[in-house]
Amino acid sequence: MKNDTLLTKLFKLNVIFTTKEAEAVGISKYHLKRFEQDGEIGRFGTGRSGVQLWNNENYSIDPFFGIQLRYPKAVISGRTALSWWHLIDRQFNYLDLTVPKGYRLPNQFGGYIVSIHHVALEYYKVGLTTVRNEEDSGDLVIYEPERALIDAFRFKTIAEYDRNQAVRNYFQSDFCDPQKLFRYIEKFPGLADLKKITEVLSN
Repeated sequence: MKNDTLLTKLFKLNVIFTTKEAEAVGISKYHLKRFEQDGEIGRFGTGRSGVQLWNNENYSIDPFFGIQLRYPKAVISGRTALSWWHLIDRQFNYLDLTVPKGYRLPNQFGGYIVSIHHVALEYYKVGLTTVRNEEDSGDLVIYEPERALIDAFRFKTIAEYDRNQAVRNYFQSDFCDPQKLFRYIEKFPGLADLKKITEVLSN
């Protein structure tokens, strides 16, 4: 099979794909190794159950997507989620990620410093949602704006300036939902300050 035909088949694959997915479009393990040698693809690591993941060099990689492929229980949270929802306007070179207690995750990834927040399963599930990433390479798991706002008051690493800005921007946003925010606040201890602010701004 001609190499240009095989390259066309690469475009049928996602930015990250498995050996099995490559074989399904007609690219054998032999040709995967040849593509790797030619710099067309790269080994991305292993996914669930030790499955080999490949990086399709024809596409760019969103760092969030890369992390969640390797560590599917990692949720974008804290300052990173606040920035995603445009509740704060600062850009950071680190990522806030929340995982269930006992779930292991490296504290560095692709040049980013990762702040890892371990929480009990009952708190981990509150406010989970998915969004499409800008690189269009897959869905990202992130906390809803209300949960991101709660984490702004729970995480000691988030500055008071960012907390205040996030609150103001949330109540001016199109997705502002005070009732949902109240429901989420009730699920977490130690949020008296946020509850008081919410009561004032929602009236």
